[in-house]
Amino acid sequence: MKTLVAKLDYLKVANFFILIILLSLAGCADKSKWANRIEWAELSLFELPDEQDFPDEGALVLYDEGKMEIFSSGPTGFSEFERHKIIKILNVRGEKYANIMIPFSPGVSIDDIQARTISSSGIISVLEENKIYDVNLYPNFVFYSDQRAIIFTMPAIAPGSLIEYRYKVSIRGRTLWHSWTFQDNIPTLLSRYTLIHPSEWKLNYKLYNLDIAPDEEIAPVGFKATRTWEARNLPALKSEFGMPSRKHTVAKLTFAPNGVKTWNDVAVWYNNLASPQTEPNQDMKELAERLTHGLLSDEEKLRTIYEWVRDNVRYIAVEIGLGGYQPYPASEVFTNRYGDCKDMTTLLCGLAEASDIQVDEVLISTWQNGVVDTTLPSPFQFNHAIAYCPTIGENGIWMDATDKGCTFGKLPWYDQGLPALVIGKGGEASLKITYRDSASSNHSRMNWKVNLNSDGSAIVQGKTQLWGVMASEMRADLLFSSQEEIRQWLEMHIAKRSIGTTLDSFKVNGLREIKDPLEISFNFHSTGFARKRSNQLILQPGTVSLFELPKLFRSRPRSYPIQFRFPFVQELKMEVQIPDSYQVAVSTFDDSLNTDFGSATWTCSSSQNILQLHVTYMLSKSHIAQDRYQDFLEFLRELQLKDQWEIMLLPQNFDREAD
Repeated sequence: MKTLVAKLDYLKVANFFILIILLSLAGCADKSKWANRIEWAELSLFELPDEQDFPDEGALVLYDEGKMEIFSSGPTGFSEFERHKIIKILNVRGEKYANIMIPFSPGVSIDDIQARTISSSGIISVLEENKIYDVNLYPNFVFYSDQRAIIFTMPAIAPGSLIEYRYKVSIRGRTLWHSWTFQDNIPTLLSRYTLIHPSEWKLNYKLYNLDIAPDEEIAPVGFKATRTWEARNLPALKSEFGMPSRKHTVAKLTFAPNGVKTWNDVAVWYNNLASPQTEPNQDMKELAERLTHGLLSDEEKLRTIYEWVRDNVRYIAVEIGLGGYQPYPASEVFTNRYGDCKDMTTLLCGLAEASDIQVDEVLISTWQNGVVDTTLPSPFQFNHAIAYCPTIGENGIWMDATDKGCTFGKLPWYDQGLPALVIGKGGEASLKITYRDSASSNHSRMNWKVNLNSDGSAIVQGKTQLWGVMASEMRADLLFSSQEEIRQWLEMHIAKRSIGTTLDSFKVNGLREIKDPLEISFNFHSTGFARKRSNQLILQPGTVSLFELPKLFRSRPRSYPIQFRFPFVQELKMEVQIPDSYQVAVSTFDDSLNTDFGSATWTCSSSQNILQLHVTYMLSKSHIAQDRYQDFLEFLRELQLKDQWEIMLLPQNFDREAD
């Protein structure tokens, strides 16, 4: 009996080693096949498009397939994602697509990477394993990060060659890959995404900018269902000035996490991560007491707390472990004096709690990231965290302490007018729309007093005042600038508006003490403020007001709507001391332009030897639909023509009739 058992054990061991050898040979065969053979089920090497078919492109995506499979619906389940992509390089402009980056995060492994280049004559060059690198995904932007990337560049690239690569991503936990993008910056001939999942899962997903139905294989409970979405002949994504976020223009498929059905599910999930972190420690309580001592109203107390966090905590991006979603403890952020948006919000909430003021955490998607689709509850839609106090003021108070130039009660432009998930006590969800500033709230005004000489030179006293987003944007730029850097910027600012300028002095108010208006006062002299024409002096106010919006748009058809950052008013008030030997040719001038996009006014008056000029531009709409683009262009053309007006100064003894 022992002999039989020994023989059986021997056979098991032998079979095991045979299996290992066969698998090893299979692997070698597969690698050998990858290096020597081209077998594509859906592409023919001899029937591929070339540069003549796509003369404006540098490359084409011929094939892009992703397959996600969820293994086991139990607590120890895992997922595997496989990617296979083939790109044709048409010319040197497309060679950048030979640089490949595969991002991944903790709990994820990238395996079975294979990559090769196929020349136009069919020669195969395989990427060597030692040319594949594992690097930090955010070497510059994110200060602390454990998010990583596999990077490599394809060998033997030349116009007409093909690049092909494939890899496998293994993910611990039953993670559902939450999106698939069908489109690229170059045309895509075939893009396919397959999801294989436990049949009991109730998928919640949406397609954007694409109308296709999945092929479905339904299975009974306990088995796996399969859904496949396939799109063909997708155009390249275009880039236009002022276009909406890429999120709103690309053809894509997005899933909500499994089990997330409502925004309350998202709020409870985030509250479980964030709420324990807000607990104030003794040091925080003592600081809150010092900051609010003697202040009577909750609004005054909250203002002081907000300003302390804004001014004393450095903003740095952190992506460690759950750091993409879970803030660090407020006490730790308080001690370190740095953190990301979630950390700074948590500290703000903790200090407010120590002062018995309710401040809720808020998840928001900034304008750059794209507006949240409120019909698809998912934490993956958000990229930012801010704070909201519901108990102060008629509509509550929004706060974003990461914006160092923003005053209390105001939001930076990228947080305004957007759906936001307010997470109340116990994780109660509330979807609110953040406020949106009117154009008049975002205001810049230039006041210039000009002492003009008869040769066209001038001495100028100037003051620029800014309010709202205009102020916070400028303040954020100047806050960390040296005096010399501010001088250099101001020299360029005035040099654009006058010839031969020299900055003599300047002063900035409302920069360190963050309040509106932000004021920049300066003195300069110019050798060519007015242009000489024969014995006349010509002033062109449009060169001083310098409204540059008409220069940014072209007459060609537009593919996307226009999304401006914010509406605004830009104003110039100029008082010109005219030389005694000159007079104004036309003593008064008044013109205006009014449309539903915006408006502009130009006025001029003179009394004795003082010329008063006032120019105002208003952009009242921040979103302009495609079908209104030509109307908008007409508004800009007319504005640009009117802005070329000239003021003529004539010698006192000028003979009009003789002229």
